[in-house]
Amino acid sequence: MRIDKRKILNILGTVVWLMIGTGIVTLLVSAIKKERATTCKEVLITFIDKKDYRMVSEQEIFAALWPGEKNKFPKNQIAADFDLYKLEKQLEKNPWILSADLYFDQKQKMHIDVEQRQPIARVFTPAGNSYFMDEEFFILPLKSNDIISLPVFTNFYFNTTTVSKNDSIVLARVASLSSFILSDPFWMAQIEAVNINVDNSFEVTPQVGNHVVMLGDRSDWSSIFTKLKTFYQYINTENAWNKYSKIDLQFKNQIIGVRNNSVRYALDSLGVVGNEKIKLDSEIMVKSPPVKEVPVKKEKNKNSNKSLTDTKPKALMPAQKNKNK
Repeated sequence: MRIDKRKILNILGTVVWLMIGTGIVTLLVSAIKKERATTCKEVLITFIDKKDYRMVSEQEIFAALWPGEKNKFPKNQIAADFDLYKLEKQLEKNPWILSADLYFDQKQKMHIDVEQRQPIARVFTPAGNSYFMDEEFFILPLKSNDIISLPVFTNFYFNTTTVSKNDSIVLARVASLSSFILSDPFWMAQIEAVNINVDNSFEVTPQVGNHVVMLGDRSDWSSIFTKLKTFYQYINTENAWNKYSKIDLQFKNQIIGVRNNSVRYALDSLGVVGNEKIKLDSEIMVKSPPVKEVPVKKEKNKNSNKSLTDTKPKALMPAQKNKNK
């Protein structure tokens, strides 16, 4: 009887493949059982934003992830039972948490990486409530461990959950102005608050001086505050910090100083101030006082036909005696 070698080889091949398949299945089952039996060894929380403040504590994180556990750590619980994606979304419901990432390492340690939101302004509502706002116009609640020094905006009446197009423009101006102030230590020290008027114009209350600075609806902050600092340098040399009630910067290339007696002085490029020159941008412009004029007896003036362009500007000039008196 002849032996069919081909059949024998086919049978042997089938047996070998069955053995390999059985081995793989056994290993998989074993790995699954091992994974199911593996428990959480430790929980490690890392704040990846590297900020100087902590607006979310570890206790708050555990309470958000496992609210019914009463601060019990998930140690010795089966690792495979954790729905990490669901836990991440649960943690991101905290308004101070921008993102969360949960994962297990090879040593079965659970890692919780947290990134906090970055507030850029502190806002006060007309009702007196106060919050923080971040760059995405997200409102953040105050915390008892509040240690953040930020620019202050008052009369903040916006509902950031339903922002209109016009509101978003104003909020963007709030964010950009706050970022500008934060970038300059001088303005952080000098600006006490920025008020948002009903027409959405901005008005600055300074720390030094009894005046307000009217910014209007402008947003070219570098240009505005360069001019304001130049004006401050002048009134500092003249010791005139308390002589102005308003400094108007609503219009480009122009500074209008309103003194306490309601006399207005306008100043532009190369504006002559006393014996000094303040270099700004364009030509000098002088505005007459918008106050009630005192009736003065009319006198004939030989130079009445003289062109107004020949008249010397009155911008921030020191008062002089009238020789005709």
